[in-house]
Amino acid sequence: AGEVAAGAIAHDGNANMNGSKTGLFDVFGSNYGQIDNQEVESRLKSNPKILLEDEKVELAFKCGRDSFILTSLRVLKIDVQGMTGKSVEYLTILWPAIKGFSIETAGNILDRDSELTLFFNLPDKPSSAEGFPRNSRTRMKIDFRDGKADLFAVQRYISDKLLGPDTVASSQYAGSTAGHNDTGSGSVLAWMGDDNRMVDASEANRQFHTSIPLLQNCENVELAFKGRRDMVLCTTKRLIFVDMQGFLGMGKKVEYISVPWKTVTAFSVRSAGSWVDKDSEMCLWLDFDDVYYPRRDNEDDPPPPPIARKSYLEIDFQKDKVDTLMVHRYLSERLMRVNGHQLKPYTNPVSPDLLVPSPPGTVENLLDWIGDNAAAIDAEAVDEKFHEAGILQHDEHVAFAFKTGRDSLYLTNKRLFLIDVQGFSGKRKEYMSVPMDVMRSWSIESAGSFDRDMELRVWFKGFWNNKIKQDLRKGK
Repeated sequence: AGEVAAGAIAHDGNANMNGSKTGLFDVFGSNYGQIDNQEVESRLKSNPKILLEDEKVELAFKCGRDSFILTSLRVLKIDVQGMTGKSVEYLTILWPAIKGFSIETAGNILDRDSELTLFFNLPDKPSSAEGFPRNSRTRMKIDFRDGKADLFAVQRYISDKLLGPDTVASSQYAGSTAGHNDTGSGSVLAWMGDDNRMVDASEANRQFHTSIPLLQNCENVELAFKGRRDMVLCTTKRLIFVDMQGFLGMGKKVEYISVPWKTVTAFSVRSAGSWVDKDSEMCLWLDFDDVYYPRRDNEDDPPPPPIARKSYLEIDFQKDKVDTLMVHRYLSERLMRVNGHQLKPYTNPVSPDLLVPSPPGTVENLLDWIGDNAAAIDAEAVDEKFHEAGILQHDEHVAFAFKTGRDSLYLTNKRLFLIDVQGFSGKRKEYMSVPMDVMRSWSIESAGSFDRDMELRVWFKGFWNNKIKQDLRKGK
């Protein structure tokens, strides 16, 4: 992949390429239509000579004077600038720099173009200006002219580039939640809140292989969740978010967001609280800076806080329809590195034994055993209890364990694991895992004369709240 993820070069000369005619509305709307890739490759290897000798143009699109090209090595966007078109920018983004992507189908008559969005990390000067992202080089959006590009073919092509080639015949395996009986939300509040419930993984696997050609043949759905109209799919290769747009999801416009497992750096699950807070959550930290500074509503208002957008995701679950500890076990299998610091191969499905419901009272019994002492805990005893509760992987062991108030922190041979008891009643609990492979730096601060607590800080790979701070009692 190399250290340089992308670069832009300028060329003094017109790079006009022949292709299908672009309509006036498409020019103003920046809508791209597909053009002949062999002709584009021939031009970019002669005048000007942009491509490498062994580089192949595999897909090419054109809008007015500009072009969007997908080659065997990179994404290349050609921006012809100025009235004369003599100034041309060639922006290259290497495939390993791309962290995720989404496609959005065309809508009604007023919204007739489909869209492709690529997410990546390129170095840029941070900005906190209202109405702008913190980093301007983390998204690329391409509008395709309706009927002039096969959006799902583009999706399959990018999937092969980011997830690995589709070379294995389709499997019937679809996780141990196959055949899960979906009884609906059963709650008006959950329906209004768009809380997700677990649905049949095998049915979702069939739907997104055949009815909607989204998945690779060698890719299979292991867990599936459905809200009021949207869906979340956990496959052997990625997370997929299906966003049905329009009134009550009845419009034609649908967005499919794909996040490869390698892009997820840390994760947590959060149990439901009491009273108003009745949903549980799955939280994911992603490896690209998508933070955005919204505009204030009125000039006299203070600047609103930044929003994470795709840098950090929270997925709401209906508490009585999803076992959060089971989700945590699943994420541990998919996101904790194994031999050679690699993710679990997609050819190895998550064991069905890990996806069975947790025994009743598992969390309560565990927290009662830990107690309220603000000090170190016996790591061997914790290791035994955590394995009984199914929280740790089979080959994972606790090295250090600490309890501070209601919260606790554990260091295993694979991760930093935190249990954060929240709210006045303490019913809401968050279980956060930071794999050792994504930790980037740490510090310890010894106790002082008046400050009797030691302090541990850990920074991990991510762009949103990616620091963990924990006080530890001196002498304990």
